[in-house]
Amino acid sequence: MKKILTLLSLLITGITTFAQQKQYINPDAMPPLSKGYTQAIKATGGNTVYIAGQTPVNDKKEDIGKGDFDAQVRKTLEKFRTVLAAANATTADLIKINIYIVDLNADKLAILRKYLKDFVTDKPPVSTLIGVQALFNKDVMIEVDGIANTTN
Repeated sequence: MKKILTLLSLLITGITTFAQQKQYINPDAMPPLSKGYTQAIKATGGNTVYIAGQTPVNDKKEDIGKGDFDAQVRKTLEKFRTVLAAANATTADLIKINIYIVDLNADKLAILRKYLKDFVTDKPPVSTLIGVQALFNKDVMIEVDGIANTTN
């Protein structure tokens, strides 16, 4: 019994040493970043979760917010959070997000930023914003995919 307890103790100690750690990398040699941006993140331990592109399409495959970019951003980020939760993760676990916007312009960027400030934590993931000509459906104006690293 004593050997079992010792082995169990070693196992638990070993598991805790592999806990998720994220190092936020923003080199001084790089231009200063706007609030809400990170140059790189080094993640160790934990489990990696790859989140497929989420769009403003509901469970009946109907487009939400046709012609309404604000509604589409809201629905897309809501779906993204749902997928994260299903993987026992949160936006705080995000390492990288890619955001694709059809016909990107200053108005759409302002709307996106309005929602992103509540979507990402004070330690934001690495992100890339890409303006595209079209997505898989002519009425969809945004798609977001990402990578998370969680201990759950």
